[in-house]
Amino acid sequence: MKKKNKNILLCLFLFLMILSFCSLLSWNKENKNIKKILNNEKKYLISIQNTDNKPYLNKKLFKDNPDTIGWLKVEGTNINYPIVQYNDNEYYLKHDFKKNKNSAGWIFMDYKNDFNDQNIVIYGHNRRDKSMFGTINMLFDSKFYKNNKDEILLIKENEIIKYKIFSVYKIHYTDDYNSLNYESLKEKITIFKKRSELPFDLNFENAKQIITLSTCSNDNRYRLVVHGLKV
Repeated sequence: MKKKNKNILLCLFLFLMILSFCSLLSWNKENKNIKKILNNEKKYLISIQNTDNKPYLNKKLFKDNPDTIGWLKVEGTNINYPIVQYNDNEYYLKHDFKKNKNSAGWIFMDYKNDFNDQNIVIYGHNRRDKSMFGTINMLFDSKFYKNNKDEILLIKENEIIKYKIFSVYKIHYTDDYNSLNYESLKEKITIFKKRSELPFDLNFENAKQIITLSTCSNDNRYRLVVHGLKV
């Protein structure tokens, strides 16, 4: 009986080892695919230092994936990706920019959003390999802002929209931070600002739009949320 139990445990151990090995291979393959996509698509991101009237994003980027709506960049982090939008908020949780199945997903805007809404909501996975929103934790460290700008850039074909970060916090899931419009944007900004784990000093008198970056934390028990004010 003891020998039988040992054999069962040994088989279970071997099964788990094989499963872990296969998962590691799949993880590495997905990471390579992400890097390959980015290396290809970044050639369509024209220097944001450009001061002439040329487009900031090459039209070919939008042809590579018709779901493309722009580019998201946060200086000092790995957040530097084309943004997509689908007809739901599920598809790009499990598909990459090329629409191949990939557990890393992609960076995407809320499916109900458009650029005229008060709140532009962007989602992405919090990856341990620091891809997607895997470096969003850096924005929760006060030391980050000593060497980097507190800016989020939303880059469109002919426009760069800048947002100044004014709130970073961790919260249980709630639907107020990712609502697209509010009865009073200023009142909502005040609420978001009070939640912040770091102090930010911004004037909200003429606030018309914010951007929200949202990702999961602690095995999906919390959301990490970053808000920026359009300037």
